[in-house]
Amino acid sequence: MSALLEIRGLQLNVGRFALQNMNISLQSSDYAIILGPTGCGKTLLLETIAGHYTPACGTIMMQGRNITGLPPEQRHIGLAYQDSLLYPFLTVKENILFGSRVRGKAGDPQIFRYLDHLVEAMSISHILGRYPEHLSGGEKQRVSLARAILKRPPLLLLDEPLSALDPRTRSAMQELLREIHAAEGLGIIHVTHDFTEAMQLGTYLAVLKKGVIEQAGRPLDLFFHPATAYVAGFLQGENLLPGKVLAMNGSSWFLQNNGLLFGPLPPGSGAAAQNKHGLQTSTLLIRAGNIRLTRERGPAGSTPNSWAASISRIVLNRTHVDVYCTGNGSWQASLTLAEWRELQLAKGETVNLSVTPESLHIIPGN
Repeated sequence: MSALLEIRGLQLNVGRFALQNMNISLQSSDYAIILGPTGCGKTLLLETIAGHYTPACGTIMMQGRNITGLPPEQRHIGLAYQDSLLYPFLTVKENILFGSRVRGKAGDPQIFRYLDHLVEAMSISHILGRYPEHLSGGEKQRVSLARAILKRPPLLLLDEPLSALDPRTRSAMQELLREIHAAEGLGIIHVTHDFTEAMQLGTYLAVLKKGVIEQAGRPLDLFFHPATAYVAGFLQGENLLPGKVLAMNGSSWFLQNNGLLFGPLPPGSGAAAQNKHGLQTSTLLIRAGNIRLTRERGPAGSTPNSWAASISRIVLNRTHVDVYCTGNGSWQASLTLAEWRELQLAKGETVNLSVTPESLHIIPGN
């Protein structure tokens, strides 16, 4: 079975910016997220897939067909931009139906039944008779998205589709996108800079940096095993510690620059390579949820994987509590609400932080 979309060695130069050596393979079962900061090339990649740019080299295959040189209208790909491009002289309903009208399907009763479902799910059924000038930014974005989905293309490209929505509507739209993706077998490539959005929706995640895919794969693999400090930071790597990997007693250990010792490092932690002196400058990633926080404490740094710190800030979230501490560096630990109620910690209190060796991940060469 051929991939829904396969990009091989794609390179595109636009002015002084370039997409470099892009390689992506997606099945129709994938909900792909392209994650990165503003200006990293996310939208440019979407537009190249859609046919608005011709790459300098490389190929774009869709369902086994080479579409690299085809114009947009021959690709049968839906595209919804962050800035909704609606026709000002058409009503909301006419805008949504426009793509189907162009494809000769506007008279199909199934189109109208599906339209009714879409506009109800997107909470825009009450504005079908309005013109774009009378819509809010969020309403325009939902209309643009409905137009792209109504065409039922095998591949849908979404450029920051949820950015202008309020939290309640954003949550509803996420559920709708999941439903459409699962029910229709519709492949989706969704561009965002929002980490939470990426983790909640994606089954495939590619992190971009200056036109280059820094790392790609399953979201949880990237979350727990980032290949670079850039990826770790963009995926909210809470505790990134500079230091060195060293060999000791037949195992690899991590010595933090402030003197704390962590280990032994687990196999596959990224700590295999060492220089001739047995040391490797690296970064250690410890996820906030993997730090255990207690009141029991000994001398700072007296045992590996354990140290004392003072609470500097406490942030209550809907599902957990973030506890920020200082002591041999700055730290962030996350507690469940049940753990928080049991401990009843206070700012300024000295606590003990600890981790298990299995939760340690090394990022080499950073």
